[in-house]
Amino acid sequence: MSNTSAGWLSEVKDYLYQNDGRDLYDIVHQVLSLDKMSYTSFLKMASEGYGCSPSEGCGYALDQNWDDPEEFDEVSFMFGDYESSTISPQHFAELMQVISDGYINANPKDKASIEHYMGKLRERYS
Repeated sequence: MSNTSAGWLSEVKDYLYQNDGRDLYDIVHQVLSLDKMSYTSFLKMASEGYGCSPSEGCGYALDQNWDDPEEFDEVSFMFGDYESSTISPQHFAELMQVISDGYINANPKDKASIEHYMGKLRERYS
């Protein structure tokens, strides 16, 4: 993970840890630190309803990961062999907005694409 990535993400860490976003922060951090994908790609996948598993036994699921997407009612985070936490889809969208705002502050040139995907994500989950 580049220093720019680490810097912008650490700016939102305290907020996420204090607002039921610890698992989301840890997954985003792992995705970026393992160079699995860019934040823009991560957000695009989420806006399409797909969660992410950056490593074995670590990830989260959104509606398109469910056998029956119509039954989706919570974002599930997994660490190891168990579900570590869940949050509502609405709260997930709120936390993703906080992360995206931090990203935009550090990467203003990407503002249009981040806002586009955040709009799709809010439409899907709010």
